[in-house]
This record gives sequence, C-alpha cells and structure tokens, in this order.
Amino acid sequence: MENSYPIKIKNQLIFGRDKIWLISMHQNNNKLTLTVEIDLEEKSMLLNIVFEGIVFYSSTELDTYEKSKWSSSWLNSQSNFEVVQGSDLMKERVEIRSDYNRQDFTHYRISTCDYIIDVIAKNYQLEEVDK
Repeated sequence: MENSYPIKIKNQLIFGRDKIWLISMHQNNNKLTLTVEIDLEEKSMLLNIVFEGIVFYSSTELDTYEKSKWSSSWLNSQSNFEVVQGSDLMKERVEIRSDYNRQDFTHYRISTCDYIIDVIAKNYQLEEVDK
C-alpha cells in the first residue's frame, strides 16, 4: 500500500494549493533542479530542490493527476513536498534497470499550484536562491 510522508522545508510543513510555485525545471545529466517559490509562514523564498541520480520524473497538470492511476496517497496528502513509500508508480509504471539497486531510489512528490511533479531519484538537497 502506498503511503506519503511529509518533508519539512525550513522546519515547516508546507501544505496548500498556493504554497509552492514552480519557476523553472532543468535537467543536466542525471540531476534535476526545480526552482520554486515557497510561501512560508513569515515570508516567501526562492529555493532550488536538486535531485541527484534521477531515473524518472514527470510533471502532470493538477486536475489530470487527480484522475491518474498512481495518485492514491496524494489524495490524502498533508504536504506539498513528500516521500512516497510503497509507491504505485515504482511498482507498476517505472521499471528501474536491473543493474541498479532498486533500494537506492526514492519516489518524491512535489505539489505546486498547478502541477504535480513525481521524481524517482537517489537523493535531494535544498539550496536557497538569492533574490
């Protein structure tokens, strides 16, 4: 069964339709960088979410995602940035190469104002961006 677990940003749980805005998405080799504006309790900030060791990512329009096969835990989500354990996407849709260790990869999900971005990668880092 798929379950999602929140990832805090700046020690805050980010949740709500207008809390994360996608500014840009850039892939370079096996690294994916999402530049987002995040509405925190006190202020908003620009942040790069950098995923390394990516094997898959997709961006799906919000209303379309609601109807997709692998959105079961998203419907009950309490965070805009989360880890998906027992991922239906990894079990049923994305076949990771046999020469890779499947346990090295994690399904991450970012919910922006208009899109849901699924990423399967080895890890991520958060980097503040100067305005």
